[in-house]
Amino acid sequence: MPPHLRRRRDLAAARVTAGTLGLLHGLIPDDRRYIPDFLTPPPGSSLPSIHQVADTVRRTPPDEVDYHLDIAFRGRAVRPEVAATFGSTAAYERWRRPMPPAVTDALADGPAALAARAADALVNYFTAVLEPEWDTTRALLQDDISHRAEKMADLGAGAMIDNIGDGVCWRDGEVRIARPYDVLIDWASDGFVLIPSTAQDEQVLFSAERPRTPVITYPARGVFRLWNPSTERGDEAVRALIGDTRVLLLASLDEPRSTSQLSRDTALAPATVSYHLSILRRAGLVRSRRRRRVVLYQRCPLGTRLLGR
Repeated sequence: MPPHLRRRRDLAAARVTAGTLGLLHGLIPDDRRYIPDFLTPPPGSSLPSIHQVADTVRRTPPDEVDYHLDIAFRGRAVRPEVAATFGSTAAYERWRRPMPPAVTDALADGPAALAARAADALVNYFTAVLEPEWDTTRALLQDDISHRAEKMADLGAGAMIDNIGDGVCWRDGEVRIARPYDVLIDWASDGFVLIPSTAQDEQVLFSAERPRTPVITYPARGVFRLWNPSTERGDEAVRALIGDTRVLLLASLDEPRSTSQLSRDTALAPATVSYHLSILRRAGLVRSRRRRRVVLYQRCPLGTRLLGR
């Protein structure tokens, strides 16, 4: 988990009530499965406030909330059109997850009440955890948007899409996203919306339901700017010894990460990341292993001691 997400987790545990966290954890799984789409409405402007987003969530029609809950949770109605995209109802049921008690309790007064409680929970979480660093976060997101706009202008949409997140590519004029279900979205008049996120790690989120414009939420570049430099980038002596870039890469390797993930996190070019990783590996500070087609790097105990952790 990147340092800024660890910090947010710890802040949430200290500042957000157990009931609010329970509801958010119940609705938003940490295993990359489906998040009910009413929680992530397409933005009404380029920089909506948290209260504007929450108001949209709160006003979600009850039948739409019900539909999204049916998609997500076992024991709810099986929507034939959704099950068909998985090839069988059995495969669909394996993909769904049990409804957590916090969601069951919030749903006791109906889907509209659940949407209202979820909206309040989002505001409470933002105020307690994200608002103190929101200016820096917003600047990072705007920089990512500018970077990708320039890349599309210089190299085309395909070049911009191909490195936007794991399992996403541009092929034959189509954006393709790896998912356990098979759906063709052909709404040529609608296009789609790209939303950078500092909370995404590797895999993109995807939402496509009429009448909403399809949305891809992807990991933003340069999230290292949200790390605490005094604790995550080593002291001055270590930085003088091996350089800022290598300390930055070492600090990001608490967990195995690929070159492409590190490139997104640090906003460094993949070739630059590979060059410095090869030096760190020869020095015994990081190790690598292959997982299918991807090489993953992780900090060694010597690298951890060097950072003073």
